[in-house]
Amino acid sequence: MDTREKALANLHAAGLSDILYLPSSDVYSARVESYWSLTAQLKPWAIVRPRNTEEVSKAVKAIVATPDVKFAIRSGGHMQWPGANNIVNGITIDLGLMNSTTYDPETGIASIQPGGTWAKSYQELEKQGRMVAGGREGKVGIGGLLTGGGKTFYTCRNGFACDQVVNYELVLADGSISNANSTTNPDLFRALKGGGNNFGVVTRFDMTTFSAVDVWDCTITYPKKATLQLSEAIVDLTKNLAAYPDDHILAMWTYLPKTEEHFVMVNMMNLEGVKEARTLEKFLGIPEQMNRVDTTVSVATKLTSFVVPSGKYDTWYTTTFKADPQIILKSASVFESLVSALKNQVPYSNFYTQIVLQPLPVSFGAHSTARGGNMMGLDQMKVDCVLLVWAVEVDTPELNANVAGPTLKSAIEKIETYARSVKGDVGFRYLNYCDKEQDALGSYGEENVRHMKEVAVFSEKVAEDVVRLS
Repeated sequence: MDTREKALANLHAAGLSDILYLPSSDVYSARVESYWSLTAQLKPWAIVRPRNTEEVSKAVKAIVATPDVKFAIRSGGHMQWPGANNIVNGITIDLGLMNSTTYDPETGIASIQPGGTWAKSYQELEKQGRMVAGGREGKVGIGGLLTGGGKTFYTCRNGFACDQVVNYELVLADGSISNANSTTNPDLFRALKGGGNNFGVVTRFDMTTFSAVDVWDCTITYPKKATLQLSEAIVDLTKNLAAYPDDHILAMWTYLPKTEEHFVMVNMMNLEGVKEARTLEKFLGIPEQMNRVDTTVSVATKLTSFVVPSGKYDTWYTTTFKADPQIILKSASVFESLVSALKNQVPYSNFYTQIVLQPLPVSFGAHSTARGGNMMGLDQMKVDCVLLVWAVEVDTPELNANVAGPTLKSAIEKIETYARSVKGDVGFRYLNYCDKEQDALGSYGEENVRHMKEVAVFSEKVAEDVVRLS
């Protein structure tokens, strides 16, 4: 038997035949097609869909006992680059059936399985009057966001989503089921907080909760000529978030080629539901406003419609720089250049591109430290920063590989070169926004890299021992 046949035989022998799906299956096809981005819609040898932690354990034991088999883990399937949550020559463990959210009123802890989405998780928690600091887009999965760190609406108050996790239930490399928290497997616990999913398959996240409060949610669309004022407003808010942590913004430079619309859209929130909070007045006072929509709403309700368009081939790149209006202006200028380049290379200008800027002040790292620390290294950041993620989506894999990807990579390099020239480059790259070519973990600091390597080496040794004994 070849490797594929051995892997499938071991999965059948483990008693997983009823949750094992081959390419001929309708379930297999539906799950491949359900990935958010076409770029991630790879076709593995088979898909395993565990219904509980014990079946995850059986799947891992069967796969690890098959020499040379590679596998991928999928939670929500929202990461865009191929290989992040799916595989071609290997097995995909799809956690989509493990999607429950429960709340314990005695402990105030929410237990959330990895295969759900944040929109549905929030809906369950709001029934109990509770909320967690989790994802900000309706279709983002639980597992990927939390193991990658997790930027939230509440980072200005509580730190990253991973900082709210008090316990991980996971399946280790030998298939054993364990827990990681501040007293049990503490090294593993810390590595899982933003270090990615290379240390085990997390099957449950236990998270702290707080009272659910309706937020004031406002989106204003500005013409691109408002870029200077918006740049100054972003920097001003970033520098004041430590003192006034009730605000959240996403500033999005957007180009829609089908209508040749070029605009800046700012989504702003006040977490206490205060309408037109004074701390947001620099955005609210910009006179050039093309459109404005505001409401008071629950977070769960907001996420039912707050979703990123899907169904294209996507490339994302990210960078982080000092909170400086001039670097934001440079980013907007590079954005203009990229739009021009894509218009010349993509037929009928059939693409979509957007830069999203958001604050990353020093206080975010301080919140993480106060909760025991994580792998992201932001506790070493000495200046308030802005986090940028840039997305381009096109209609074909050829355009994605040959045009969108290289063009966007070049654009990010231009921004980083300029940031270095004005002493504004900080070298941090957020894992959940990275392209596969970007070294996110390497930007988290030498000590954190060493810690992750030590935990990963231990995990690999456990897996090797299983193979030798099988």
